[in-house]
Amino acid sequence: MFKRCFSPLTLVNQLALIVMLSTAIGVAGMAVSGWLVQGVQGSAHAINKAGSVRMQRKRLRAGGPLDASDRER
Repeated sequence: MFKRCFSPLTLVNQLALIVMLSTAIGVAGMAVSGWLVQGVQGSAHAINKAGSVRMQRKRLRAGGPLDASDRER
């Protein structure tokens, strides 16, 4: 019995082990990805707002129009 436990795995068992390990790594990667997405859920809106404010400040300093209604004047 002990000889069978310590003998090398057959080709089929090696392939099955490789498939199971790669599946486990894939599932773990997806879980980590989902966890990270939940952590940064509201960050995109804050980044877009900060960029918008930065561009408006840049236009004010340059003396250009702020939006379409300012161009018509």
